[in-house]
Amino acid sequence: MKKVLMSKLMFSTLMFSLFSVTAFAQDAEKIIENHIQKTGGEAAWNNLNSIILKGEAIINVGDSYPMIVYHQRPYNKKVVFVMNGKEILNEGYDGRIGWTYSEVAKKNVAVKDYKPDSFDSDVLKYKQKGFKVKYLGVDKYDQNNSCYKIELTKNANSTVYCFDKNSYEIVMEKNKDETLYYSNFKTYNGLSFATKIVGKPTEGGEYVIKFNEIKINPAIDKKHFKF
Repeated sequence: MKKVLMSKLMFSTLMFSLFSVTAFAQDAEKIIENHIQKTGGEAAWNNLNSIILKGEAIINVGDSYPMIVYHQRPYNKKVVFVMNGKEILNEGYDGRIGWTYSEVAKKNVAVKDYKPDSFDSDVLKYKQKGFKVKYLGVDKYDQNNSCYKIELTKNANSTVYCFDKNSYEIVMEKNKDETLYYSNFKTYNGLSFATKIVGKPTEGGEYVIKFNEIKINPAIDKKHFKF
């Protein structure tokens, strides 16, 4: 009788565990689905093929530089600071090699083992990209607001995203290198973007990026990505 009872208890525990895992996965999937719908819709995000963002980067207190980001599907990227009227390359990718400006060499140089950013957010079509999702619960991201925490994992890489409970915007993102805080959301051509990003690298320090102009699907000449 005891063996039967124990077997039933073990079975019930196992089923509850499986149900919990499935329910949490479904919760995570629904939160991501709401995020994509409320920020523009999957079709609109899929139709985004290029973008230019203009604003400023505040690296240290008092050190502010005009900034321009050119990004083109699937990986072409160029980030420049404007100093004394000249564009200085911070980061670039030409489809094969990563680049940055070297003060020593006084020219753009290749970056060893550069890993390009995907044009899309990882949460868009995350299943097709091979990510697994896990619902981590509700947390506060500031004194007055709460968010749903979801972890995306692929191989050894893990990123935690916080989705605001009301707007479903991604308000925080944390990976092994840094924590990013997103705010001041504005809509451009039906798509919602954070116009303020605060970055806190794991190794210490802080930077702030503010965008005042965002162009959706602009024509970007390929020469922009020749470094």
